[in-house]
Amino acid sequence: MSQGIVGQFHALKADSDADLLAMQCGDFYEFFDDDAECVAAELDLTTSTKSSGGESYPMAGVPVDELQPYLTALVERGYTVAVADQFETDDGDFRREVTRRVTPGTLLETADSDAQYLAAVVAPSEQSERESTGPYGLAFADITTGQFLVTEVDDAEGAVAECYRFDPVELLPGPAVRTDDDFLAAVTDRSDAEVSLHTTDAFAPGRASHAVDQQFGDETADTVGLDSELAIRAAGAIIGYVEETGVGVRESMTRLQPYTADDHLTLDATTQRNLELVETMQGDSEGSLLATVDHTVTSPGRRLLREWLTRPRRDRATLDHRLDSVDALATAALRRQRLQETLDGASDLERLASRVASGSAGATELLSIRETLALLPEIAGELTDGDLADSPLPAVLDDIDREAAADLREMLADAIVDDPPQTVTQGGLFKRGYHDELDELIEQHESAKAWIDGLADRIKSTHDLTHVSVDRNTTDGYYIQVGQSEADSVPDAFSHVKTLKNSKRFVTDELAEREREILRLEEQRGDLEYELFEELRETVAEQSALLQNVGRAIAELDVYCSLADHAAATTGVARRLPNRAHSISTGVAIRSSSKPRSSCPTTSDSTASGASCS
Repeated sequence: MSQGIVGQFHALKADSDADLLAMQCGDFYEFFDDDAECVAAELDLTTSTKSSGGESYPMAGVPVDELQPYLTALVERGYTVAVADQFETDDGDFRREVTRRVTPGTLLETADSDAQYLAAVVAPSEQSERESTGPYGLAFADITTGQFLVTEVDDAEGAVAECYRFDPVELLPGPAVRTDDDFLAAVTDRSDAEVSLHTTDAFAPGRASHAVDQQFGDETADTVGLDSELAIRAAGAIIGYVEETGVGVRESMTRLQPYTADDHLTLDATTQRNLELVETMQGDSEGSLLATVDHTVTSPGRRLLREWLTRPRRDRATLDHRLDSVDALATAALRRQRLQETLDGASDLERLASRVASGSAGATELLSIRETLALLPEIAGELTDGDLADSPLPAVLDDIDREAAADLREMLADAIVDDPPQTVTQGGLFKRGYHDELDELIEQHESAKAWIDGLADRIKSTHDLTHVSVDRNTTDGYYIQVGQSEADSVPDAFSHVKTLKNSKRFVTDELAEREREILRLEEQRGDLEYELFEELRETVAEQSALLQNVGRAIAELDVYCSLADHAAATTGVARRLPNRAHSISTGVAIRSSSKPRSSCPTTSDSTASGASCS
């Protein structure tokens, strides 16, 4: 390690505006000085000490291929981590630059199935522009799924309630909001949001509007009925922040979804806590309404159920649609069971779409997409045949281009082998027949390997030797190993390279030539397969909207099945409530045979029936 590397580390970190910096040094990402000691303490890593120029420096590192779980753990502990990658220059030297900055709201890979919202809140720049303390523009984006929602609320109380409802992991306060200590304290007191100060220019009306148009298309705001400048400013700030951090998921953010207070029942933070919708008064998830009615089998299904509970719909048509869907599934137990078994095999397509868009998805993720898309015909069959055909359930698939989904599944089936390697740079990713040039390289490589595989038998036969093997390792390359008792009988063309306890190793000119050929072919194959894989991944990324539509449909069906399970288990028979008010008040569809209550139910009563006080 040189003084120059440590100096470069500190310079890159200073420019990154991050708590920690992981800098690539060859095959490792290294942390130096205070960062090394912090990471070692947080993640139980071992530090080493290197000396240079009379000074010593703590250092802790992780292999390049193993960085992601460490990044995830650090960010989930509240740290912002910058990543500096290493690039070879034309003169054979190396340069390093920060390629991404990972924050709680831009963490793409997480084991948590819950939504990971990045929020932005904007208020008018001058107090005189407002009546009282409002209005506020808000935007909530989950980069792991591509969901992007915007709204405007009347006052600070409404803004705090929305933040509590979405429970963002990171908050970008606009220029006028970041000085409002009371507001920020109220938000952080009621959520675990990390407050990050984004550049003021990103919230400027013109710049933000341009960012929204670039991301979602010109005049998108007009098309979707978004007429709030404050909401547009919040949305534009998020887009700029995601771009600046280098996470690379903008392709997965395909749809801007405005909403208003009229769309959902307004539940302030106190009401949500008192109703124990997603956690009890003690802060535990067990015993909450969500935990009581959650029988989902997929991560997106659980996320959607949580959304329905915390953002209950107001419009009767949507609630009737949900009630009728749950009713149909509650009375069709066998079909519901088969549908749940099918859904249980589905991967989280919304999150896979984001990983593909970011360029971080590997071959196994593409296989997961293929296998999930393959479930669509079976799902459609369960919905369109028999007793579910006349229910609202088949309409859940209406937004899906079934033909495009089948084409994408077929393309992936034709491309990726069923058991691909873990990395996308070593070759072995693609099936025969996918690409002519690749097929030719594979044939040449297999031919060269076949010559190697048969070499030991030819040597035994030709030179009357018994204990002969041919193998390969990273130190010696390909070698011929002959037992010690016969080592003196090898031909003169065998060049001795190493003596072991019971054998000797040799190499021949022809073997060395074959080895060079194999290495050349492996390098060419690896390079070509990586190029082809990047092209394939980009093609899949172009279908992000399709994957999200399929993912949302699977989530919706999963929630209906979950609620139908709960309704059937609670009542034994699925019948309409004499008065629908209780289930409608939550925006969740569970019918119960119990009579409507004349007073507000207790928590245990409300969770048992799946209804809360209206």
